[in-house]
Amino acid sequence: MSMKIRDMPQPNDVFARLRAGIKDLPTQQKLICSYILEHYQQVAFYTVEELAQASKTSPATVVRVVKRLGYDSYKDLLEQLQQVMMVTNNSVWWELEQVMNDNSEMDKEPSLSWVSRDSIDGIKSSLTSQLMDSFDSAIDLMLEARKIGIVGMRSSKYVAGFLHFMMNQLFSNTHMLGALGTDVAYDEVLNFCSDDLIIAVSLGGPHFVILTHEIISFAKDNDIPSILITNDMGNPSIDNATVTLCVGRTKYHYSIVQAMVLAEAIITELALKKKIQARKKLKNVEDVLIEKGITMP
Repeated sequence: MSMKIRDMPQPNDVFARLRAGIKDLPTQQKLICSYILEHYQQVAFYTVEELAQASKTSPATVVRVVKRLGYDSYKDLLEQLQQVMMVTNNSVWWELEQVMNDNSEMDKEPSLSWVSRDSIDGIKSSLTSQLMDSFDSAIDLMLEARKIGIVGMRSSKYVAGFLHFMMNQLFSNTHMLGALGTDVAYDEVLNFCSDDLIIAVSLGGPHFVILTHEIISFAKDNDIPSILITNDMGNPSIDNATVTLCVGRTKYHYSIVQAMVLAEAIITELALKKKIQARKKLKNVEDVLIEKGITMP
């Protein structure tokens, strides 16, 4: 094994340990690591026997994996997974029907009421010390970048598109990757270098879009700084991103509101850091829109 899992630079990051295990451990043990990453919300409450059965391995193999990952006991692993669950909820859109079946009390409350409350709770859960620290690092990367490429697919593309639209109102160095089609995304990425930056939005795990993950990997291999915006610490792109911004998740419905709030915070902070440049660009945009009859004077 090239590296002992217990010697990893982030010993308290359960997902980093599991991803390292997939790379370094024997085949049967890799299966367990992969299964936990893909189903950690359920595994957080499994017994050793249940995990062994679900991953098609054996209880003895599960115990060996726990030790190789650097945990003193299976209980310690479960406690870390449960801690993640406390700050990163797990609703995705295809789980909505099951969630609603399990929460019949919501049928008695207007959707506007409980959805709004659920979204607010998701925003509150985003405000972790880790996100606050990472936010400052991400802003520094954006301010230093010669040009910025933004990418997002499926539901993530709406957050990426909003971020691009608003940043493009303020600055002239922002580009939307894949806007002409995913087949030319690599053609665009090839125009980036170490002086530039790629921002990737990848939400709604565990089924993340492959192309987004591959672009982040390509950026790392070519020394291009990158920022990953996600809502799942199990996102495999975390290993390759320079900075990760992980927002909270709603409990009872799928939402991109938390990521949109983060995007708004990014735009606001950049505008405050570059007031003169932002004001000049906004004034030019305003003048052109009025001149062309697009908006009212």
